[in-house]
Amino acid sequence: MTKGVRIGIVAFFAIGVTVAHYVISPDASGTHELLQRVYYIPIVLAGLWFGCRWGLITAGLISIAYFPHALHGWHMPHTTLPFRILEMVMFHVIGGLTGFLSEREEAALDAEKEARAQEQSARLGREQAYERLRERTEELFTLEEQLRRSDRLAALGRLSAGFAHEIRNPLASIKTSVEILRDRWRHECQEAPEGASGEDDDPDFYEILIEETERLNKTVERFLEFARQEKNQSEDVRATCLVDEAIRKTRDLLIHEAEKRGIEIRLEFSEESVEVPYAEPHIRQVFLNLLLNAMDAVGKNGWIRVGLARKAEFAMVSVEDSGPGIRADMASRIFEPFFSTRDTGTGLGLSIVDRIISSKGGRIRLDQTSLPSSRFCLEFPYRAEEEDSFAREVGVG
Repeated sequence: MTKGVRIGIVAFFAIGVTVAHYVISPDASGTHELLQRVYYIPIVLAGLWFGCRWGLITAGLISIAYFPHALHGWHMPHTTLPFRILEMVMFHVIGGLTGFLSEREEAALDAEKEARAQEQSARLGREQAYERLRERTEELFTLEEQLRRSDRLAALGRLSAGFAHEIRNPLASIKTSVEILRDRWRHECQEAPEGASGEDDDPDFYEILIEETERLNKTVERFLEFARQEKNQSEDVRATCLVDEAIRKTRDLLIHEAEKRGIEIRLEFSEESVEVPYAEPHIRQVFLNLLLNAMDAVGKNGWIRVGLARKAEFAMVSVEDSGPGIRADMASRIFEPFFSTRDTGTGLGLSIVDRIISSKGGRIRLDQTSLPSSRFCLEFPYRAEEEDSFAREVGVG
């Protein structure tokens, strides 16, 4: 009910009763007694709806309108002037008391609403604090896991360096010896009398030995590459590169092989020329590993999509392919050294990628919401604040 309607109801009762008093004959004492009690209706409504002040004002206006009738009204013993004056006093008492109680109840309701609002705000604050605490806890667990992984990788890198160096030299000797034996055997075959010995008796064991030795040598190279990452990154503290250019150069390197397999490599960049504090060879190595893995996953006749965008203080890169994806039970281990989903893989590619990206505060994760395909999400920080401050101190830039 609107305020205007309420005012109209109060005025209707007050004016109606007053007019009735003056219209009806003074001899109708019973009617006047009833009308006198009806005056309480607009007074109570005014106090209830508009408070103590307007309850008293309504009682005062009714008393002023009723007072002439009280002086010259009917002449019954119980309707003397003092009784009527007392009735007008009661008008004010009822109007003020009703208004006071109404205001008190309204204040209590307002206090209750405010308390509820404060409780809701406090609950919302607790929920937000809990959410922030949960996020911080997850970040701490993530950082702890990254720290443990970095410690394992550092120890493994030192072990791999020694292991690879110890194997590489004997491998080179073995390969050289096999090549000499192969060349000598071919020379003897060429000089032997016709029919004495032939190439039909050759099972190509020499070629198999050379190929397997070369494959083992490439595996050792991966070990050395893994072991050199920490040293190389420490030497390239001031290096920067453009992510989009590194991605394009890597795509150009693989485009011929991709076309032979019927694989389309799409570049979907919403941002260009995003500079990050990494050396370009390291960034190209990251995308070379990811794109080669994606091509192996796709096999033939598929697509690989590389996206680039800005988000807060990170350059966001996604690498997605149309392959069968990575099983959920393997997803948590793909960044561990020597864990591979392929029988021929060394399990070092994604470990190297993770090590390169995390060295400057970046992150890489597997987005499982893209199933059944695989999508890796990479976050490269922009130029680090400490690097900018260092540049200002030494007067660079």
